[in-house]
Amino acid sequence: MTHRPLKKKRFLLGSILLLVAVLLTAFLFLLWYRRQINNIELLQNYRISYTDSTTESAELLKQLGNDRLQLNMRHASESSHLFLRLAGSCADAEELGFPLQGINNTGFRIIHHGNTVYLLSPSSEGLQRACYYLVFRLTDENGKLLLALDENYTDIGFSVKEDILIGNNSLNNYSLICDEALPSSLNQDLAYYINQACGALPGSPEEHSSAPSIQLLKDESLPAGSCRITCTDGNISIAGADEKSLSQGICQFANTYLGWMYAGTDREVLSGDSSPLHIPSEIRPADSPWIEEREAIVTLWQVNYSRGVFFNNATSQKNNILLFTDKQLYDYVRMLKYCGFTGIQVTDICSAWAGVGSYEYVQERLRFLADAAHSLGMNFTLWVWGSEFTGYGWVDNSVTYSFENYSYAHQNPDVVATFEKYYSIYAELADCCDRVIAHYYDPGNLHISEDIAYFADMLSQKFLSVNPDIDFGISCWVDAFDKSAFVRQLGNQITLYESGHHDNPDEYTPFRNFCKNSGCRLGVWSWNNCEMEIDQLAQMNYNPHIIQSTYQTAMQYDNIMKPEYWSEMDCNHILNVFSLYCAGQMLIDPSRDPEELTHEIAVAAVGTEYADAFADILELIEDARSGESWDTYWWSSENYILKSDAYPAEEILAKSEQALSVLQEMIDADLEANTLPLPLKLREVLQLIQPHIRQIRDFARFRIGLHEAEDMVAEGLSKDAVQAQIDSISTPVSEYNTVIGLWGQVEARAQQELLLAFCRKNDLEMPVDATFDYERKFRIYSQFVTDQKGKKEIVYHYAPYYQYNVAYDPEVTNRLAMELVEEGLFSVDEATGALYLTDWEHYSYSFN
Repeated sequence: MTHRPLKKKRFLLGSILLLVAVLLTAFLFLLWYRRQINNIELLQNYRISYTDSTTESAELLKQLGNDRLQLNMRHASESSHLFLRLAGSCADAEELGFPLQGINNTGFRIIHHGNTVYLLSPSSEGLQRACYYLVFRLTDENGKLLLALDENYTDIGFSVKEDILIGNNSLNNYSLICDEALPSSLNQDLAYYINQACGALPGSPEEHSSAPSIQLLKDESLPAGSCRITCTDGNISIAGADEKSLSQGICQFANTYLGWMYAGTDREVLSGDSSPLHIPSEIRPADSPWIEEREAIVTLWQVNYSRGVFFNNATSQKNNILLFTDKQLYDYVRMLKYCGFTGIQVTDICSAWAGVGSYEYVQERLRFLADAAHSLGMNFTLWVWGSEFTGYGWVDNSVTYSFENYSYAHQNPDVVATFEKYYSIYAELADCCDRVIAHYYDPGNLHISEDIAYFADMLSQKFLSVNPDIDFGISCWVDAFDKSAFVRQLGNQITLYESGHHDNPDEYTPFRNFCKNSGCRLGVWSWNNCEMEIDQLAQMNYNPHIIQSTYQTAMQYDNIMKPEYWSEMDCNHILNVFSLYCAGQMLIDPSRDPEELTHEIAVAAVGTEYADAFADILELIEDARSGESWDTYWWSSENYILKSDAYPAEEILAKSEQALSVLQEMIDADLEANTLPLPLKLREVLQLIQPHIRQIRDFARFRIGLHEAEDMVAEGLSKDAVQAQIDSISTPVSEYNTVIGLWGQVEARAQQELLLAFCRKNDLEMPVDATFDYERKFRIYSQFVTDQKGKKEIVYHYAPYYQYNVAYDPEVTNRLAMELVEEGLFSVDEATGALYLTDWEHYSYSFN
């Protein structure tokens, strides 16, 4: 009995303690819950505050939160503590204390201030874009806000497209279809990229039962890790071998067609201005292409610094690819993909470095091109000068290729040090390369096959040590060396590159037999096929018939061994795109009709209204500068079109007059490019074409005048009369703002040669144009300067003094050089008769 009160006390105390524990637990839970619902980092805790005008955006935000993040987002109430406040007009935003000056109609601001996240836009379309951005980019997968307190994000809407059209259909009218077996996040990603690009809200098939569609699907028949984008009658399909490759396909679609750069990465950004985008209504991937890997050779001769010899202040910089913005470079790669190429090849050469003063800047641009290509599902090839490390405006007096007392150059430690230095520079890009090509002939300073093999092996090891998957190869476009030496040194897991032959196609036979028998891979490095190289006879060309002839000839030797890779030269860049389109398509199918391709690229460039007129302009350029065969195109041929009696001057004059009129009409109309993604405005591209047509027109007038002079001679008219006629037509064809090579403007050069031949034949005085002579003397002088730079002793020059007497007639070159002597710019060495710069010491401190 004495213990019962004690037990009661213990029971009572225990009950009290239990109650306290329960109450404390409840209190702590409520405190934790209170903190959770007031946790400003969790989107789930925010309640949507909206007005009648923003109801649609509020519902969209709820749907996105649920679909993307599985969040049950609610509307605000009196008990809410954290808010998502929506404002879909400038007035509403101003009332909230956040003016929207400088923000376009489709732009937005998202501000995290106090207990509220504000979504603000001048329009409902911009507000819906803000909803997408908040959920997809400012909230992580766990629902945590990535926009810290007092931070804000602003998209001014500059790059949002007015519309994105597939044929005549806007993406606003499209539905998205996703295979039920695929995660819905894939469909959501595509919807996000579309919405941010143009403000469209693609619906489901139920919402748009008869609408065109974009379908996502898994196709296990595709090669592992690959994706495929097709469009038939305006209906788009994006397929992947698996979910990961399908996700990559969505990003490639966004990058290729929706104006995005690097979609799916930390670098993703919507690029460009608000101009509408046009997606082709037919996209047909190459199922069985003739050549699997097709690349354009982005050649980095500086457009205004010809071969590192002279700067041309008149040349337009619009076509200088090394001065392109990031967006323009990305568009350039898009453009090459549109042409049908699977990758890009870029030349890393000291001449390019000289034009900008450093190799670092050039390689930064090359790395950007590589990254752009990879983001578009393309490959990147680095092509390098294998034994040319100084000259062309680049000065490094430490460079040596000398044997000295050795049997081979690679036995000389100083030579090895030279190659080690420059190969290490090239190898700084090893991590972003898929393929590397070393070029040793023209230009090059190694003349023994064993030396080339040794140093090619050195270069390959530098790249392969960083990236073992690189395809390494050697350019044999001039088959001047013992290829078996390459195989002995490097093994047969290399690619050897032949030329695309024109003069002697039988050269295919021994080269392909060697590759087949040795087990090497076979590629083609094609030069001067789409256009003339700009370092000597720069010009805009259009060469569909020559391209086709080259390919169909090469195909005849595929029974020996078929190349797996083909690259085509691209020097004049944007003005070369029309030839490149023909090349890209014919590398897929060499039987494509040139006239059909001409019409296709004309429609892609300027649209249907002016397509026929623009196709006529392209055909005019082909007729006036190339003809349809290599024999009429190549400058040293007897049938070279510019000097041929078959040159149709009257017809070309009439067509060029019409072309100039239509070009001006299109420029005045300020047309937008159709489906062809150009790095410049179409208006600017047309303006770059204009001077080429004027040059063609002026030369046609000259040829007509020359024919009249020939008739005067045939009719026996006086020498004075013929001389007067020649004088009247002798004004040189102008260079205008075009790219000019070391040999001068192409029509002006032919004009001078024809005039000189006529005057010699008829004992007439060759007219001399003082300005034209000054330009030519300046270029001869500049060549002497380039050769003298960085030298501590005189560099002597012997006849021929300039470009092997190919640029100008030998007598003319000699006359111009002697005039430079008379003017005191050149001096003559009394012992040898050699010429040198009078002020040679002025250039002795040049270095790079």
